[in-house]
Amino acid sequence: MRALAAALPPFVRSAAFAQLMRYGIAGLGVTALSTLVYSACAVLAHVPPMLANVCGYGVGLVAGYLVHSRWSFAGSREDEAATIARFVGATLFGFGLNSFWVWLFTSALHLPPLAPVPAMVGVTPILSFLINRYWVFRAT
Repeated sequence: MRALAAALPPFVRSAAFAQLMRYGIAGLGVTALSTLVYSACAVLAHVPPMLANVCGYGVGLVAGYLVHSRWSFAGSREDEAATIARFVGATLFGFGLNSFWVWLFTSALHLPPLAPVPAMVGVTPILSFLINRYWVFRAT
């Protein structure tokens, strides 16, 4: 097993890569939960897409902070109030970006309510990881 680990590129053996993997796993769950709430609100409950995005992001904010602060970025412990404030700021950035996707696809392009989902799960999480790693939880 050690020989296999030694054969991996140095980046794959780094703490940053392990953190990225934890963030990815946790983020998939949080993104799936947020997207499920958005989709259920927009499609099943016929909530306007922008309001459905608020609902999905609200659920994701709570779930995301809990999982990322306790697992994804667990090594970075500083003042929790400051961390929560930065996390809320980072989440608001993600919310704004997802709101842009919803507006672009559903209002500007007049596509169905699920059209923004690929951008919501493909682009926003990558930018969110970078913000969380380098600003919210301070890279360790």
